[in-house]
Amino acid sequence: MLKTIEFFEFKEQIEVFREFMMASLPTMKEQSQDIDFLLNLGELFTLVAYGQLILENKKIYGIEDDLIDQIFDFMVRDMSKFALTIYGKPITSEKQQELCLKMLRRPVVNQTRYVRIYKDYVLSLVDTYKMND
Repeated sequence: MLKTIEFFEFKEQIEVFREFMMASLPTMKEQSQDIDFLLNLGELFTLVAYGQLILENKKIYGIEDDLIDQIFDFMVRDMSKFALTIYGKPITSEKQQELCLKMLRRPVVNQTRYVRIYKDYVLSLVDTYKMND
């Protein structure tokens, strides 16, 4: 089992999202017709699915914990962003607002990890690919 800081932050967000979906489904007619509300809800669900796929492939491809943590860094931020968007919608119920606020997290800043991942995984690909003419 992965034991990194960002993973645990994301896991906590998923638990709150599960509670959000179980305790406060978007049942109001207004919410079910609000495309923006539904799209943001879909984004949250998609992040959960991607998180699962990333973890399943970590072992298969031997991906190091620091790279996984850096991936979950942006996923924690994205989960917070979509929860905040739902929170701010005028049609969001009080219970939904409460749960959205519980989903807000700030990833732990690790500049050393960020720079190393950028150098080892991003800059190492410079000039690797070429656009077709």
